[in-house]
Amino acid sequence: MSHNTAVMVEGKRLSLTNLDKVLYPETGTTKAEILQYFTTVGPLMVPLLAGRPVTRKRWPDGTSATPFFQKNVDASTPDWVDRRTMTHSSKTITYPIVDDLASLVYFAQAGSLEFHVPQWRFGAGGVPMDPDRLVIDLDPGPGVTLEECAEVALRVRDRLADSGLGALPVTSGSKGIHLYAGIGEGWTAARCVEFAKKIAVELERETPKSVISKMTRAERAGKVFVDWSQNSASKTTVSPYSLRGTASPNVAAPRTWDELTRPGLRQLDFHEVLDRIAEGGAQPGIPPAPAPERARPQRRSRAATTGDLAPMLASAVTVADFTSRADPEVWALEPKLDGIRALVHFDHDAESGVSTVRLVSRSGSDLTSGYPELLDVPEGLHGHSGVLDGEIVVLGDDGAPSFGRLQQRMGLSKPRDVRVAAAKNPVLLEIFDVLQLDGTSLRAKVYRDRRKVLDAIRLGEDETWRVLELAPADLGEALESSRTARMEGLVAKRWDSTYRAGRSASWLKLKHYSDLEVVVGGWQQGEGRRSGGIGSLLLGVPGGADGLRYVGKVGTGFSDATLTRLARLLADASADSSPFGHSVPAVDARTAHWVRPEIVGEVRYSELTGDGRLRHPTWRGLRPDKDPDQVGGLG
Repeated sequence: MSHNTAVMVEGKRLSLTNLDKVLYPETGTTKAEILQYFTTVGPLMVPLLAGRPVTRKRWPDGTSATPFFQKNVDASTPDWVDRRTMTHSSKTITYPIVDDLASLVYFAQAGSLEFHVPQWRFGAGGVPMDPDRLVIDLDPGPGVTLEECAEVALRVRDRLADSGLGALPVTSGSKGIHLYAGIGEGWTAARCVEFAKKIAVELERETPKSVISKMTRAERAGKVFVDWSQNSASKTTVSPYSLRGTASPNVAAPRTWDELTRPGLRQLDFHEVLDRIAEGGAQPGIPPAPAPERARPQRRSRAATTGDLAPMLASAVTVADFTSRADPEVWALEPKLDGIRALVHFDHDAESGVSTVRLVSRSGSDLTSGYPELLDVPEGLHGHSGVLDGEIVVLGDDGAPSFGRLQQRMGLSKPRDVRVAAAKNPVLLEIFDVLQLDGTSLRAKVYRDRRKVLDAIRLGEDETWRVLELAPADLGEALESSRTARMEGLVAKRWDSTYRAGRSASWLKLKHYSDLEVVVGGWQQGEGRRSGGIGSLLLGVPGGADGLRYVGKVGTGFSDATLTRLARLLADASADSSPFGHSVPAVDARTAHWVRPEIVGEVRYSELTGDGRLRHPTWRGLRPDKDPDQVGGLG
């Protein structure tokens, strides 16, 4: 491409200048490459910017120079760039509105690398509307890795799901992760701030050593700051797909939840984002707002006296800690499901045959309209009313609950979208407790008695409601059964426990893990305190077409001594090509350092993903007693 040129973008003439100027000195990335990037991502990025006042962060002389923010349009801005004027406390600013590709390219040509917008858009007449999305910014403090930040993101995801909100994770391109959720009518900026702050405070209360909700920078070392304030109407957040003014041309990149659970998570640069787009297929997007609650016919129900109910929650405990007290006479064991918790208010009138069902999330949000296949009271409960506790799940191809498939059902508001999603990913309701039956509260009854009531319910095999079967009474058998069924783990409940809202030591959740011997085939550099050293190991097991089957990366569980020893072993085994053939994703292969498949180690992991990768692996140690040809496969 020449030094200067003129182009037509969507019918608008643009002059592109200094195309060979290097904007990212560390990588040699030129202005021409940056403009090509924004042109390619424009169809994905512009809809996220459209209608919002855009603040640009500009580096006209490259990222080695001092940048500056610009809110207003200047005299040279073409007339065809849309704009809106806002009066602030001390001044009036005319903001640009980037609602087409030509406007995006124009501002990129002027040195804008970062595009920052609020969570609201302008409405008719240039009046700011309520926000249409909620954002939570996870900012890792000193000494915190991106993987540790992702662990907090998963906890935030679960909190949002409890309110019927799906979430899009975006690695910010700088240090942390942004989570976006679509919201509907009635969500003011103040409500979003309050809602996000509540999540932040709850997470800090649960794990004060790893999460902080306060703004105080001096207290953030070793913690993830859950920033709820970005939802203020006066605040902005860098847009998904925006470049960042970092040393290398990183991107605020939308990711999948499966990616966040894989080891070696890192920020993506613009080449990697372009590769993803070139591969085709749908790119991750912000889940839509949940369906609005609709008025329901007012029919007197025997379940109408339930009051404000809230679910009972399990406390986390390790299998090792629980083993010594796992007495079957004291504890009942259930499979732990990966779905959405719901209290089910139901009423079936035997005379008229009319069913009334309301699904309420853990946080009190109404989920009813999103799951129409659950709205018929099954025959075994005809003539009865009550409140049940259960989990909404979607089964994967392996018969185990799949949260990834369930998320495709979350947040849908249009009836047609709900119908299409229900046909593709039908849900089931797994019932595991009963709070009320035919006007009588059972919460003061012990679990053994409540379980007898559940066992008396007769549901057909083809029903969408099912009573969750207990796991084997023996802990070892229950864990093995849960692993075989690819469940998350177990929930232990005291037989003598009454049903009390909130977290309780009478219900315990136990996640189980499997151990696996692996062969190291490569490594990637780390970030943060591991910068320049080992960030993650690329792992395989025998059985691939090229001799080694790629099973993912591990980036946690290393002591400093282990990292030092691994560095020596990896240096001695350095190789020019991948021992995995072409099975490593391009985004990982591009930054990998390959080694000969000679080093054997052991990892612990929770489960396998749909594509055969290890989920939540942790390094257990080297296995010098094993040769690579002695390592077994995954079966």
